[in-house]
Amino acid sequence: MAVRVRIRIKGKTKEVLTSALINSGFEAEEPQLVIPLSLAEALEMTSTEASIEDFSTAGGGRASGYRVENPVDVELILDDEIPKVSACITILPGETEVIMSDRLTSELGITVLDPWKGYWCLRDELGTKRRPSIQPEEWK
Repeated sequence: MAVRVRIRIKGKTKEVLTSALINSGFEAEEPQLVIPLSLAEALEMTSTEASIEDFSTAGGGRASGYRVENPVDVELILDDEIPKVSACITILPGETEVIMSDRLTSELGITVLDPWKGYWCLRDELGTKRRPSIQPEEWK
């Protein structure tokens, strides 16, 4: 199992609740989400709002995606509070899951406790709370 959290992505006209995979290997200088094309369509993001971008992948590979010009609000959905961060979006055709960068994870205050068992908490909950990962949501 990996660590996945429930988030709300707020586009210009639509918003979507979905799971997001926390990927500490997705290093970014700014808060970023990689989203599948079908999710971009659900959020009514179009290619006219995006430019093609190449980036490195794990293992030294390269991938091309569409970087959306305007950042979106990303909210971490919890029972007791809702941390929110502005994040950049890259639409990656062929991807089926939302992937969260290390920077976005940090700015939302998420701390991974056990990546294999799927436990996490907020930074200010260390030693007092252990939250379970949610089930993945695939966008095909």
